[in-house]
Amino acid sequence: MILRGQASRGQALPEFALVAPLFFLLIFGVIQLGLLFGGQIALTNATREVARYASASTPGQVTAAQNQAGPILQRGIPAYNGGAVTTVTYCYYPNPTTPTTYSWKVVVSITYGHTLFIPLVGALLDRFDGTADNRLTVTAREEMRVETLPMKDPPPSPAIACGANP
Repeated sequence: MILRGQASRGQALPEFALVAPLFFLLIFGVIQLGLLFGGQIALTNATREVARYASASTPGQVTAAQNQAGPILQRGIPAYNGGAVTTVTYCYYPNPTTPTTYSWKVVVSITYGHTLFIPLVGALLDRFDGTADNRLTVTAREEMRVETLPMKDPPPSPAIACGANP
């Protein structure tokens, strides 16, 4: 004879077995996305720092500005793998208030492949950037005006006009 509470006695184990994979996927997904978002914030801050450094420099110091990104990213991104690609471009544009003068602008872009740490969640996120390499590629871009005196004439030929295709 079965007593009243004994019929549902082992029911919690199959319920847990059905719910546990989804629960752990959700928990590990939150952890992975937290690491990715933290890395994206560090990438944005590094791009801003490099643009700030480059805006106080001259167009001839592009390599020095690019070298600023590595240490900043290493401090801010968990398990930084050194694979960031930094581009620094100077361009000129006519001033809107006095159209007969020109100013410089620096454009900094950093592309980085965030390492995906958690295998199952990483497999789900890995193909969002178009490649299956256990990394999620993200980009940050910053434009900043170079604080120099306005020029009367546009710079000579190797200089790039803002908005022109190099």
